[in-house]
Amino acid sequence: MARLILFELKKMLSRRVALAANIGVAVFLVGIMALNVVQNKTANAHGQIVSGTEAIAVARAEAEKYAGPVSAERAAQDIAAYQERLFARIDRDEVTQMTGSAVYDLMFQSFSDEEVYELYNPYWSWLLRPWRVSGEEPAQTAARVTPEMAADWYGAVAGLTQDALDDGQAGMWEYGQAERAYWTDKQADVAEPIEYGYVGGWENIISCAAFLVFAILAVCVTLASTFSFEYQSGADAVVLATRRGRSALVGAKVAAALVYATGYFALCAAVVVGFSLVFYGADGFWLSMQSMALSSPYPLTAGQAALVLVGLMYAACMGFACLTLALSSRTRSTLAVFLTDVVLVLLTGLVPSAGVGVLERALALFPLNFANFSVPFSALESYPLGPVVLDVISMVLLVYAALVLVATPVAAVSFRRHQVA
Repeated sequence: MARLILFELKKMLSRRVALAANIGVAVFLVGIMALNVVQNKTANAHGQIVSGTEAIAVARAEAEKYAGPVSAERAAQDIAAYQERLFARIDRDEVTQMTGSAVYDLMFQSFSDEEVYELYNPYWSWLLRPWRVSGEEPAQTAARVTPEMAADWYGAVAGLTQDALDDGQAGMWEYGQAERAYWTDKQADVAEPIEYGYVGGWENIISCAAFLVFAILAVCVTLASTFSFEYQSGADAVVLATRRGRSALVGAKVAAALVYATGYFALCAAVVVGFSLVFYGADGFWLSMQSMALSSPYPLTAGQAALVLVGLMYAACMGFACLTLALSSRTRSTLAVFLTDVVLVLLTGLVPSAGVGVLERALALFPLNFANFSVPFSALESYPLGPVVLDVISMVLLVYAALVLVATPVAAVSFRRHQVA
């Protein structure tokens, strides 16, 4: 059996189109991850734009200034200190009446460039997130926060989940009682105190996970001809007539396809993860994922969140690999199989939900959509199935596991029962 699997692997990867797709996607990922590092830009304390590894070092230094557990007491003290610095030079009541752009200009008129840079450290926006209104400058948010509000920082953080449930995705979805209880309980499990710090490498993995869609497409290209090529070339008449053509050979084809899909996805994932951790650093694996998104209700660390997202992309890869095998076993047209994959993998990421909650949840199950950080970790996408509520992470795993379990036997049975012309 092992020799049959090896033979099928060699046959599968020897086709020019498959070889070009596999090499091309691997090279593309290396190039895009290199550009991800080179084109990273930020401003330093002197207002100069720096790029590449220097920009990464600046971001790391800025995060490390305020690294550590953020207790309720620390949050209140830091907010009070921030307000004292701000409103020693600008009028607290005045900024609440100004536009965001006017306040931004006022900051540069009232403080030196170095001071503005420090006052715009991402930590302050993160700390004030529970009260921020869209379009506000940090100074405007700080002007509205009272000492009593700051003292209840963790209550305000928990309130972000309740506000999102009340908002119902801008009126697109009405959360039932079971869903509200599900998300409320999940947020309550977030460990306190939240630990803030640098999580650049893990955050970059999450930001770049969507590029693994190209790995899925390369897998689909390679597997599209697994069975259909036998029909096109007329080899099915020979293969199915052999002693093991309808038994061991079919199993070898399926096994080879799954081994290849796993290996190739692992290679591509290693490129994304490797570049991120080598250049951005592996620091912060155990820091709260709330360091990246304070509104997330998930009790995960930054590293766990990155691994979960890569795992979801792998689940989708295996699901589409098995679907491709099933389609290939049912048709002579390799092109039709691949076009179906392209529509499901790529074009579903371009379809708008148009404010329809059910459509939004259906689209969230496709890789280009759930690879977006907000969908799996902060959009509160849930699927009520009677008394049971599943989040999008569980639903993605369920859907693609079901696809593997259904499509794999369909592929095997269809080829075994194929009637040679």
